Amino acid sequence: MTEEEMQLAKIHEMPKYARVESFEQKLYRKFSEEPLVPIGCVGTAYFLATGIKSFYNRDAIRSQKMMRARVGAQFATLLVLAGYAGMSSLNFNIAPGYHPKERFGDEEESA
Repeated sequence: MTEEEMQLAKIHEMPKYARVESFEQKLYRKFSEEPLVPIGCVGTAYFLATGIKSFYNRDAIRSQKMMRARVGAQFATLLVLAGYAGMSSLNFNIAPGYHPKERFGDEEESA
């Protein structure tokens, strides 16, 4: 192998860089991967705005209910976010080299 061929081989082995995502592409990708998080954020914002409006109208009972609902929506959103993070980090491949069906199939053929 000549030096020029070695250089060409090194060029072909170089890693390819991923294209940079725009804000809209990343937003769409995140919404499609984790749809419950933005829904929880919208719910939290709704309860917050309704609670502030009720406070402004001097409706203390409704304002208190909305603030409690806001805390519940925040808690639910955090649980969903933690659930998505936990599911993405789980590894169900406990024994990567173990394939029981292939192994048993090989033993039946050899017997």
